[in-house]
Amino acid sequence: MCGRYVITWQPDEISERFQLRRLPEGMFQTYMNFNAAPTQELPVIVIDDAGERVLKPMRWGLRARWSKPGDTKAPAPFNARAESVLEKPMFRNLVKSKRCLVPARGYYEWQNRGDHKQPFLIGLPGDPLIAFAGLYDEFVPQGEEESVASYTILTTDATEFAGQFHNRMPVILEREDEDDWIDPANTDVGSILPMAHGYDGEMDAYAVSRAVNNVRNNDPTLLEPIEDED
Repeated sequence: MCGRYVITWQPDEISERFQLRRLPEGMFQTYMNFNAAPTQELPVIVIDDAGERVLKPMRWGLRARWSKPGDTKAPAPFNARAESVLEKPMFRNLVKSKRCLVPARGYYEWQNRGDHKQPFLIGLPGDPLIAFAGLYDEFVPQGEEESVASYTILTTDATEFAGQFHNRMPVILEREDEDDWIDPANTDVGSILPMAHGYDGEMDAYAVSRAVNNVRNNDPTLLEPIEDED
């Protein structure tokens, strides 16, 4: 699964990595997050009506179109199983044309140590910006006046490496698949879903402070490696 992740960047880095021509004002300061968690507003990348890639803030946790204002019991899944998205009415139509890239440095996962769970930051060597495969929706809910935008991250069976921490992992898109994944003109589900698989390349992980367990903790020290005592 993917319940926490990291999104940080250097000036112009995210623009160059994801071919973004412009960024919303204040995006650098506002949306960097060392402990991104569901219900938070976070940046995702979509294709706009002009056919350009844009970075947009959206709520992590897909809002159901049938949910009513203030309905705290309505589903808001922050993960969607890639193997079954076509079986779920909430996801089925989004797969065709509302796919997004979720930029990240890596994601957190925990190993059970008996008396505690040890968090690890999992990513790719060299700490490059990566893209999780996401689905999003944007609409004006019934009884409300403003449009709401939300997203979910696809997960798949963990690879051998990622399986040390959990039997599921977020779908990390291969770079050569990112263009097709985000292209709303590509509605061929048969060619889209095969992209949502376990990452084939090299991954790495290191132990981090248990301070990450509390979502209120959100600063660069969370990324510092610590000595892992089994």
